[in-house]
Amino acid sequence: MELSQLSLDALPQYLTDVQGNQIAIVLDLQTYQSLLDELEELRCQQGYKQAVAETEPEIQAGDYVTLEQYLKN
Repeated sequence: MELSQLSLDALPQYLTDVQGNQIAIVLDLQTYQSLLDELEELRCQQGYKQAVAETEPEIQAGDYVTLEQYLKN
């Protein structure tokens, strides 16, 4: 289940201290797993963007090897 598909029933419950300050959140396991999955996907997207940014100058300069060229060697 994607995070955007969570129902309002899946909203967190808060634990509070004696002063009424929210100190923790209680999530059901499905919501927790969805959050972890979304976080992992975000990390992958950030890694991809970083890799593109780091290699873009080389690609623009023509400093790369195609897969065909690599496999021929």
